[in-house]
Amino acid sequence: MSENKKLPKKSIQKKTFDLDAFLESENLNTEPKDKELSWIPLSKGWFDALKLPGFPRGFVSLVRGYSNTGKSTAFYEAIAGAQKIGDFAVVIETEGNWNSEHAKKIGVKFKEVVNEETGEITEKPDNFMLVRSKDLYAMYKNYNHQESKTMSKPTRGEPVIEDVSLFISEMIQKQEDGIIPMNLVFLWDSIGTLNCYKSACSNTSNNMWNAGAMGAFQAIVNFKIPSTRAIDSEYTNTMICVQKIWLDSMNGTVVKHKGGEFMFFNSRIIVHLGGILTHGTKKLTAKALNQDFQYGTEAKIRCEKNHVTGIERNGTIASTPHGYVNPDELDEYKTKHRKFIHEALNVDYNTTIDYITEEGKLEGDDIRE
Repeated sequence: MSENKKLPKKSIQKKTFDLDAFLESENLNTEPKDKELSWIPLSKGWFDALKLPGFPRGFVSLVRGYSNTGKSTAFYEAIAGAQKIGDFAVVIETEGNWNSEHAKKIGVKFKEVVNEETGEITEKPDNFMLVRSKDLYAMYKNYNHQESKTMSKPTRGEPVIEDVSLFISEMIQKQEDGIIPMNLVFLWDSIGTLNCYKSACSNTSNNMWNAGAMGAFQAIVNFKIPSTRAIDSEYTNTMICVQKIWLDSMNGTVVKHKGGEFMFFNSRIIVHLGGILTHGTKKLTAKALNQDFQYGTEAKIRCEKNHVTGIERNGTIASTPHGYVNPDELDEYKTKHRKFIHEALNVDYNTTIDYITEEGKLEGDDIRE
């Protein structure tokens, strides 16, 4: 045979790739799918201003603004909204401003408890739990967050940022263990009110340390909450935070967040209440017989970030003792709650009331982050 004569090539059979088989071999879902989007409902006033039903379930949301701009109203409305749909609200209140009477007026439900021996009637939360700073300290005062272990005596004299993260993680673990067989809604009021473990141990309040300690929530906001949106997740968990802001005057009109920027970057929906340079609100006042009663606050409101539905609307909203109200419907509110306003002014029911909206401009400057 001639050396130059080429032998016929052997046919090479190409291997086929079975994607489903590969994913199954890697223990990955072959049909990844999320649950249908649902919401923690808020009031009509909120929807009218933002065209959002409330806060999305399975996501992390943030309400921000200066003091007295109506942030707490969203907080209480979210608790009431969770109760309406049967989710278990886990309220973490480290601001020190919890007001049960205000919460009840907005719609938060409480149970009456009768003491069988004395007949005394008291109230307790109905399908929500309230954890305050003192409760966090009682639970975790002996916990060493640097070494991740419990010591025989207190490691510091105050609750810390890491306590909140640890508490949320433990609640989620209790859910996974079947102890709490319900959807969880974590509500924290507010970021920036606690020192971190390092600051507390050093008897100081170092802003850089405190901001850095918010990294303790990394797994919560990027895995433990969003993973519950998966269709094969038994429960859907949600997190809603309140955070005050401050203006960085050294760099122009730049909004900064008390306690650091961590939650701003990790929240999927951010709602801004009030102005930028100032609180940017108007007082709603009732006057009669030389007496004044502020029955509400009117403010600008806007969805500053929406990575859920993409809708970023702005408008105005009135925050009242009974929740949010569309400013165009304040006359209806005053009629409905006439008795409440008269009693607050301590005047007879038939006394004429003058309603005054404080003069001033509702601020609407652009925000630079």
